[in-house]
Formats: sequence, structure tokens, C-alpha cells
Amino acid sequence: MVKKAGVGAVCSAPLSYMRPSQIIPTKYPNGGGKRRIEGLVALRKETKLLNKKLQVCIVFRHDDFPNEEIYCHERFCKVEQEGLANQFFGDVVVVDEEEEEEEIPTEIPTEVRNTGVVRWNDIELLRNQGYDVDDDNEPAPENIPLEGEILNDEQTWGWNGICQRKTCVDPQSTKPKLISLTDCESKSMTILSLFLYFFPLEYLNEVLLGELNQNLAKEKATNIELGEFLRFLGLWFYMSSFKGVTRTEFWSEEDINPFSGALVRFHQWMSEQRFETILTCLRYTNHPVPSYKDKFHGVRQLIDAWNDNMLNTFRPAWVSSLGKSMSPWTSRWPCPGWIFVPGKQKPMGNEYHSVCCGVSKIMWRIELVEGKDAPRQRVSPTDTDTGTTVNLLLRMLTPIHGRGMVILLNSCYCVLKGLIELRKIGIFASAVIKKKQFWPKHVPGDMMDEHMSTKQVGEVDSLKGKLDGVSYDLFCMKDINDTIKLMSTYGSLVPSQDAMENVRHFDGEMKHFKYTEPFENHNRYGHAVDHHNNIRHSDISLEETWATDRWEDRVFAFILAITEVNVYLAMRYFVWQCGDKAPMTFLEFRRQLAKALIHNDHLVETEEGTNDEEQDSTLHQSKKSKTTDHDKETAPPHARMYDGLNWIYGAKDPYQRYTCKTPRCKKLVRTYCSCRVGYWMCKSCYVDHRIEVASGKKV
Repeated sequence: MVKKAGVGAVCSAPLSYMRPSQIIPTKYPNGGGKRRIEGLVALRKETKLLNKKLQVCIVFRHDDFPNEEIYCHERFCKVEQEGLANQFFGDVVVVDEEEEEEEIPTEIPTEVRNTGVVRWNDIELLRNQGYDVDDDNEPAPENIPLEGEILNDEQTWGWNGICQRKTCVDPQSTKPKLISLTDCESKSMTILSLFLYFFPLEYLNEVLLGELNQNLAKEKATNIELGEFLRFLGLWFYMSSFKGVTRTEFWSEEDINPFSGALVRFHQWMSEQRFETILTCLRYTNHPVPSYKDKFHGVRQLIDAWNDNMLNTFRPAWVSSLGKSMSPWTSRWPCPGWIFVPGKQKPMGNEYHSVCCGVSKIMWRIELVEGKDAPRQRVSPTDTDTGTTVNLLLRMLTPIHGRGMVILLNSCYCVLKGLIELRKIGIFASAVIKKKQFWPKHVPGDMMDEHMSTKQVGEVDSLKGKLDGVSYDLFCMKDINDTIKLMSTYGSLVPSQDAMENVRHFDGEMKHFKYTEPFENHNRYGHAVDHHNNIRHSDISLEETWATDRWEDRVFAFILAITEVNVYLAMRYFVWQCGDKAPMTFLEFRRQLAKALIHNDHLVETEEGTNDEEQDSTLHQSKKSKTTDHDKETAPPHARMYDGLNWIYGAKDPYQRYTCKTPRCKKLVRTYCSCRVGYWMCKSCYVDHRIEVASGKKV
């Protein structure tokens, strides 16, 4: 039952909506965001001028303003305790919880946005104005000590001589793998075939192109097919390989000037009007809008499709790393989930929890941090009452449950309860221990520092214990100025055989030592997410060259960017097999990817007559051969699509069927005509196609 406002009613309201605006800051200087003022006593209901309009308000008195009357619009008033029954104001319109806490758009302070260095007062300024801040100095919620809590930690010094993981699995038996492909097939993959392998093609065909064509029809524009859309993406990748060039300059009618403007024109591939129309009509979901307010509805299907595709196409190595990735966006509006992360290279925008393979550095799972904008009605069915960080770890690592793999965590995920829960489902983990206001729960950090204070540089020890019946170790290693600490459910104090020798200058002597297993793994594999981010945040960042005011487009650009980096890393690991020394730079690779997308083999129109000297001769030969043969063919097992030269594999079902490409035909088939390999065609449509060829309507 809704409580009624009346004389003497005790109410609360958002501080940002309280008036007069000249008085409120004198007592509440940091009253932005979603803070509320409690203890308001209602005096009367009257009409006042708000935002240049006469609106119904409720006038209050408050102990913090003894000689003043303050007021707010009646719709933002929440009655905590009713007043006298004979002095009700009448029915007061009460907004729902989501609308009640609606934020007033305020921009990021210029001094914060324009500086290249993050300062401590920037963090405080943004936090006081109600912005989300992910400060590395803040502890995880599970590590905040509870009043009166007693921890019964039976911990003892000394490693017990047993690595829990080595008793269960072969320590390094699992290597990165492209699922459903042999090693030979993986090595023969092209840049285009890898891009189509890592991007969710089923989502692209059924959702993205489906919604795009519906919007194009509303604009009275012609439909788009896969080939043209890949060319559209290729033009974006090509544009993003230049800095300081606007989009319109690539369609300029002026002669090419080697000293200014774009060095190439796109007219031969796509008109500017067509490009802009496609960009305007992009939508990323075909799911119905939920009954509640969900600011992330437009991109959830896109993110889920990318995660599902990586699950079905890539198997990470025995070790992975969990970290955070940023999609830069310096403007707060419109950007749901906007957050300020001081420790990142690009500190403003959307934050994603990300998991990368430690060996290949390929990113294989992401989750968007929604923060204050997360809809309260939406709850993950897998979440339990174990805590926010623990639930996050269990969600992010779902694909490797029960596989005996290792996950390396930085200090923001350092929650011992989380490592224990992962161990229960067959995942071994270790996390960096850092003091953030106080030590993580179950970590006697000061005692560990005192214990290691007399040790020599490079010496190690372990404080072992048990939680919920699961063994764990708090590993320590003495360094020059401090003690490095890891909490872990695997590992030993034996130096790794392939560990590099470390040298430290201490007390005038040279100290030589090797890292033990958990420290060596963190040093070698623990920065995989940072490595992936550094490539993506290069000077030719795809996201930042895609100038847009639509937040959904920026999320799509982020998905394209991490897919591009994944393709580059996959080429290094599977095809070039060169380690960190790639035969081409990332800029050279991007231009090769752009070329492959612009001249992809899924284009409906013929390429003859374009006089493109960069077109590969074998591609012309394959197109020529297709115009002469019209045999009905069947796709090989596990085939997903054809990239123009090779079949792309990865379908879970060896005889996976796909929707016939003929307009308005919905039959599921595995067949195609040899004139267009991979263009799915059912039996009846194939007969019609042969009739058209015989009558001369098609070649």
C-alpha cells in the first residue's frame, strides 16, 4: 500500500532534486549522484517554478536547515512515515524505483578529461559527483572485515611438499587449439578465414544483417548481404589505419594530395551515401524489449554471441589470466556503465572483465561491468550468496569448469573464498596479495612481512592452511624492498626448470635465483590481458577512430577490436609460429585484414572491370571457374562457411545445416551450387537456379 504524504509526514528525496539549489550545497557540497536526504518533515503542498515551469512541489523543513524551507517535485518524494490522517495532501504521484533515481546528465570536469595523468584529487572529485570509480586501492567486498567476526585460521609455516594440481593432471598438457581444426588446417588459415572464424557468423547473418535489412527497407535502401557488410567493415579497418583523417575525406572529389587528406578514395568500393546509410541503420539485437528499464538491452545479445562463439571455436591452454579491459569513452553521456579506472591506460569508458589464454594471449571471454546502471530485476541464475567477486569468478570461468586448468588473478580478484570455490569445481588459481586499507581476509600480511624480514633476496616460504576442507598456500618471496605474496591452490616451492635466472643487487652483492612455479607463472603468463589491451590501444585504435555518438556502435567497435587482436595473435601462434616476433607489424596486419575484407569472396557483384591491381590472381581464377560449373555439392563435415579459398570449420555438429540463402526460403540444408561455394541452396532453389542459367538469365 502506497503511503500518503501529509502535514507532518517524514519523507526522503534525492539530494540532486532538492531546491533551492543555492541553499542545499551549503550543507551537502557533495550531493550529486544518487544520494538521498532523510528526515524531511512535510509542511504543505504548493506550486513552484521548477525548470521554468510551474510544477507541484512538497515543502519541507529539515534539522540541517533550521531557518529555511526546502522543497522538491512531488514525484521524487518518498514517504517513510505518514502524517496526520486528516491532513493528507491527496494522492501524490510516486515514480518507480528506477525512475526515482534517474540521474541528471552532468559532464565530466574538463580538468579531469583533458589531463593525461590521473591525480588523486581526480578520483575524489569524480566519486563525490556520483560517478563510478574502480580504484585499485579499494578492497573486494568479501575482504571487508565484519564487526565481531572471528576467523579460525589454523595456518602453519612450511610447504607440505605436495602440489595439488600435479596430483590431478599433467601440469602443462593442454595447448591452445582451434576447435574442430587439425594442426595442419590451423596452420593454413588465412587472415580472412580466421576473422570469420573468431567472429560470430550465425549472429551476424541472422541478427545483425536481419535487423540491418529491416532498417534499410524503412530508408528505402537496397538490402545488404554478407559480402557487402564485410566490405563495409573492411573500409572501417582501412580508415582506422590512418590518424588525423576524417571519414568524409576518403570520398573526397578532390585530387589525391600526398601531403594532406586521405591517400585513397573509396568510390570504387562503396558510395559515401551507402556507407553512411548502413552505419545509421545498424542495430545489434532482435530480442524484445524487457518490461523493466535495461540500458544494456541493445548490446547483450552481441556480447553473448561473441562469448558463445569463442566457446565453440577456441580452447585455451592450461593457464589463463583474468583482468580488466577498457573501451574508451571520455563523455559520460550517453554511456551506461561509464566508470573511471585510474590504473588503466585509457581510464574512462566501459570496463570489461576479460580472460585471455596465457600462452597465445587470445581473449576468450568478456563481461561488461554495468555498475550503478545494472537493472535490479536482472539476476544471473548461477549467482549464489558467496559474494560479488566469487560469483564473478564462477561466471567468467564457466567454460573451463572441471578441466584442471590454472587461472591467474591480479589483486582486485584476491578473495580466498573465490579461489576455494574454484578449486571445488576443478580450477586451480593463484592471486596477487596486496594490502588495500587492510589485508585480504585470511591473510596475516604484517606477520608474513615480519617472518620474511630476515630472509635473503630470492628466498621463499609458504603459510599453508585449509578453508572449507580445501588446502591452500600463501606463498612469500623476499625481494629487495618488500615481500611478494601470492595466495594459491596449486604450486610448489621448487624452482621451475625453464624459469629465467633473476639477478638482484643487494647489500653490494649480486643475488642470482630462479622463480618458483607460482611466481614464474605470474611473471610469464599473468599479464596476458594487459598484453592484449596494449595491442588494441595502439596509436591506431579502431574504437577511437570510429567517431560515433551512439553507445551501441562503440560496443560493436570494441567487439571488432578484440576480434582483430585475436586474429593477429592467432596468426602469430598458429600460422606464423613466431612467438613474439611477428613477420608484420600490427599496422601492416590491419591493412592486410582490410584488403581481405574489401575483396572478400562473398560479394554478390563481380569484381571484373575494377582494375584493382592488388586483387589476388588466384581469386580471379576461382571466380572464373565458378561461372562455368553448376554442380550441386555438399559441404564437408564440421564446415561453417567458405572464405573464398578454404572451408572454415568449427561447427559442433559434423552435419550442421544452414538456412537456404535464396530470399524467402527458410529450408535448412548443407548443399550449394559449385558456381558459388558456400552459398547455401536447397534442392528446389537449385533447380530454379539451373533453369535460370539455362535460359541465360544467370551465368
